[in-house]
Amino acid sequence: MGGKLGLLFLLAWVVVASGTGVSLPIKAVNLGGWLVVEGWMTHLFHGVDMGYALMDGTRVTLWSARQGMFLSAVGGGGSDVAANQGEAKDWETLRLWRMKDSEDMFMIRVHDGQFVDLDNNGGLVAIQTSPGHAGEFQIVRNAGLARIKAPNGRFLQVKTGGVVTADGDATSGSWSDSDPSVFTMKITGQMDGDAQLCSFYGAEKTVSILQDHWNTFITEEDFRFISSNGLNAVRIPVAWWITKTDDTSSCHPPNYPGYQAMLDRAFQWAEKYNLGVIVDLHAAPWSQNGQSHSASRDGTVGWGDQNIDETVRVIEGLAARYAAKKSLLGIGLLNEPSEQVHIDTLKKYYKAGYNAVRNQVKRDDVYVIMEGRLAGGGDSEMADFARQFRNCVLDVHFYNLYGDMFNAGRMSAEQNIRYVTTHQADHLKSLIRANGALVFIGEWTAEWKVGGASREENQTFVDAQLDVYGQATFGWAFWTYSNPKDPYWSLKSLIKDGNITVPQN
Repeated sequence: MGGKLGLLFLLAWVVVASGTGVSLPIKAVNLGGWLVVEGWMTHLFHGVDMGYALMDGTRVTLWSARQGMFLSAVGGGGSDVAANQGEAKDWETLRLWRMKDSEDMFMIRVHDGQFVDLDNNGGLVAIQTSPGHAGEFQIVRNAGLARIKAPNGRFLQVKTGGVVTADGDATSGSWSDSDPSVFTMKITGQMDGDAQLCSFYGAEKTVSILQDHWNTFITEEDFRFISSNGLNAVRIPVAWWITKTDDTSSCHPPNYPGYQAMLDRAFQWAEKYNLGVIVDLHAAPWSQNGQSHSASRDGTVGWGDQNIDETVRVIEGLAARYAAKKSLLGIGLLNEPSEQVHIDTLKKYYKAGYNAVRNQVKRDDVYVIMEGRLAGGGDSEMADFARQFRNCVLDVHFYNLYGDMFNAGRMSAEQNIRYVTTHQADHLKSLIRANGALVFIGEWTAEWKVGGASREENQTFVDAQLDVYGQATFGWAFWTYSNPKDPYWSLKSLIKDGNITVPQN
């Protein structure tokens, strides 16, 4: 370690007191799965048959027994939809949008983002780029079979050469393989975020389910537990509709009455137990990463230049509402933006979001947090940008989980641990720069893909991360506090089981 870099790391350990009473670097935990739906780590979807349910984002293939071919968007979209492919890949995968108050009416989206509709001759095409002009299709099911009724009231059927037209007999009850309107429908993937929960249950029932979840998944006792176990802050993911004040329940656009009141309550608990609060925008309008945890409707990255103003208004609303709260420690402008988001768009938004926070919050102890894109070099390109802003933090996420190199059997326990102490340590050092933004390991976890790891190996893995991430100048936040499905993703479980001890400065 060079002298200059060593000095920087020493400075990282200088305790900085803020008006919140929270010292830097922070030791925090994410309250994931609480105010943004993440089905993989909660029981919110326990009543949903994920192998059969059709909801927003369900991916399906349709195989014509008569033709012996899959329906396919020619060229991925922008042209005809034909039954002309013998193998199901990306162009043969269709994504559903479930219509309001209906169990069997859907819009259908293809690989390149276009929506399926009929041309003037009743042929099936995928050329509409706006859902407002797309057709709605009824999916009539019989076990694993389906018939698709088009907007003209006729069933889709496959003709010679794989041409698909909407002129099948609407009164036919046939389910024979020889019927050209009968398809074998297979569900190939599901999402499990806010959009899916609401599309399945409807707005009013979803709000009831979520209000019960909000009141039980994280409680005041959890804030007390967090504070009493050596942590001094929480990072709370929220969605863009958090600032809405309308009491009308809605799925599209989302609106859940009582949503912001839960964040208000979190601030009250944080102040009571001397915890700092980072509010992090996990779900932006139209989704910044296509993941369930960004409330994506179908896996598409739709957030862009056209959404900046609306997103900034959300950030400004949060800043205005909580500016006077002494527990406010920071506002995260955007969680894990995809590499599909243009870097110029992201920088434009971050500059506007930073100014929006500073316009509302005049205190020097409240930080604006920026995160790079989920792409190679994303952290570095954002580190160069963020250094121009005062009291700015660069958020970096470290997981030994994502990417082929971490797949089961590829790396031993020892190799995983060495990866943390060498590669991730070196990467962290490269981001800590003189007069640069503070660096925050905003997400990390104890889970890894080492099968049969011993308790000692698990402990060494966690300790290595604590040692390395403890060098981050702003601190770290474990993902996540509570995960009833996997104790290695749950800091609460790890602490209770004696598998982690938060180091004391």
